[in-house]
Amino acid sequence: MKSWRPAEPAYTGDVVSRHHYRPLLLAALCAPLLWAAAGGAESPTLSIDPALARGPADALVTIVEFSDYQCPSCKRAQQALGQVMREFEGKVRLVHKDFPVPTHKGALPAALAARCAAAQGVFWEYHDLLYLAVPDFSRDDLVRYAGRLSLDRETFATCLDTHQFRKQIDADVREGRALNLRGTPTFLVNGKPLVGAQPIEAFREAIRDALREAGAR
Repeated sequence: MKSWRPAEPAYTGDVVSRHHYRPLLLAALCAPLLWAAAGGAESPTLSIDPALARGPADALVTIVEFSDYQCPSCKRAQQALGQVMREFEGKVRLVHKDFPVPTHKGALPAALAARCAAAQGVFWEYHDLLYLAVPDFSRDDLVRYAGRLSLDRETFATCLDTHQFRKQIDADVREGRALNLRGTPTFLVNGKPLVGAQPIEAFREAIRDALREAGAR
């Protein structure tokens, strides 16, 4: 897989601006996805929404995470991601991409809700809450979480009920399909894939390799 080229921003509308391939057994991924590989020699360009990114925009390493809020492996990966973001502070940027698996009925509503939280400037707080809690992803759950973060609940509920950011989520899914993702979570570390809920050592190694390559250019 060739390296991708980020393009900013991904969002439109009234929103807040903000080499090692390690294949795992399919059991370590959430619901392997069965669409065909995208054709063509050119690697797709991935968009980056600043509201769904944490870490400096000029970081030497960018980790793009394609994730599903109802995926147990995605949840397990969050602790390692948080740790490496602290260990490599200032050197790594983490970008969230939505990739809700169709068989996970709560994944799309959760993704919509997190985007609605992003519109009020608290994407990562809401994102982390979804993974820390054990919700059933009902509308009441999602709106209650907004209340816990002191969001405007009426605005949030309207955003959620109207699927305001469905097009942005669909755009992420198209990008994932173009990369022929097999399941979630899938990470791209400066464009190189790391698949599944990897141990923290795998993230450290991938980041160090990316830093060495960036320093050599």
